[in-house]
Amino acid sequence: MRLLPRLLLVLAWPAAAWACPPLPPEAAASLTPEAVRERVPQCHPDVLAAERALGAAAADVLTAGQRPNPTLGLGAANLGRNMGPGSLWNKAFDHQLRVDQLVERGGKPRLRVATAQAQREAARADLAEIVRQATFSTLTGYHALAAALARREELSAAAALNRESLAAFDKRVKSGDAARLDATRFELDALRVQADLVQADTELRALRQQLALALGAAEQAARLQPRLAAPSVPADGRAPASPDPERLPAVAAAQARLQAAERARELARAQRTRDVGVGVQLDRYPVTPTNDSGTGNTVSLFVSVPLMVNHAYEGEIARAEADVDTAAEALRRARAEAADEAARAQAQWQGAQARRRLVLQELLPAAERVAAGAELAFSRGASGVLEVLDARRALRAAQLERINAEAELAQAAAALQASATAYDAAGAP
Repeated sequence: MRLLPRLLLVLAWPAAAWACPPLPPEAAASLTPEAVRERVPQCHPDVLAAERALGAAAADVLTAGQRPNPTLGLGAANLGRNMGPGSLWNKAFDHQLRVDQLVERGGKPRLRVATAQAQREAARADLAEIVRQATFSTLTGYHALAAALARREELSAAAALNRESLAAFDKRVKSGDAARLDATRFELDALRVQADLVQADTELRALRQQLALALGAAEQAARLQPRLAAPSVPADGRAPASPDPERLPAVAAAQARLQAAERARELARAQRTRDVGVGVQLDRYPVTPTNDSGTGNTVSLFVSVPLMVNHAYEGEIARAEADVDTAAEALRRARAEAADEAARAQAQWQGAQARRRLVLQELLPAAERVAAGAELAFSRGASGVLEVLDARRALRAAQLERINAEAELAQAAAALQASATAYDAAGAP
């Protein structure tokens, strides 16, 4: 029966390495936030490392529950030159066989197991916290890549418009209807857009690689194609209420570590309760033809206890007290950080909504009206090149601002959801 838990632990450790399934090309080409949330617990490197730590903590519980093994000793005494003939067992010297067992007192085994169990619970909560943080960071990368793709599409459209305008303006220059300097201005704006496209391509490669590594799909980095979609906003614009900070995984982990430190303090204090060593020894001094004074077999009993002369574990107890204080301070800090995270997520959500509403309802319509008027005036010869180029740049900036506002609102929704992730100890891995 003792072999079964060890076998289960050995089989469980490599399981996480096999849990991450390959990402199909069609899934990479139409990546969704739901697919990201599904893959992160299976494939994110930080989550896999936390699963290894949880496996180690589970093994520590098994180790903590093990009692000291007895020791077996063999010895010989009264050795001399005339030990007589015959086998080694029948020669004339003391044959000694001894078994010693340490008996722990003061509840040390129970406290040791309780400490390991609390540390295992902390590792479970750590795993939930890492899944929460990894999901949020991966969704942040997802929305950043989606926004970068949308920005590149806008820049590509602006480049195509510049090429059309430059081709049409060249005809006017050749016919003498326009100055060459104005054509050069079109060329400069086109070159500026091309430079922005190069920078956008570089950003896309970096963001795709980061997202692919977080999803455990490095081979699909070039195919990742997330779509930028702003989350639905309630009619009143208010964010959902965050849960009690006490239920967040980081707080649960800090509480478990405080409990482990308290059990470890009790274990350190229990060291003052002396353990007892019990020994049984069998002595055999056989009678042989050359030794007629043999005594046969005798049994001896031994009991040993430590003498606390040099110390009484004062250092271990003081260290345990300091560890409890440190764990209590870590719990206080975790609670404060959880409350601060929830407040920041609420503020980020409200700010992102206000910015998106301003861009969609005021900035972008105004830029579109100005651009449409400038294009119409330029086509009729009522305005110059500088006016239409300025209007196009303002419209392009407003369109990019819309993309950034959509991405910011999506990231704010991810932050809000992360701050509302409660830890369920019963459902923890």
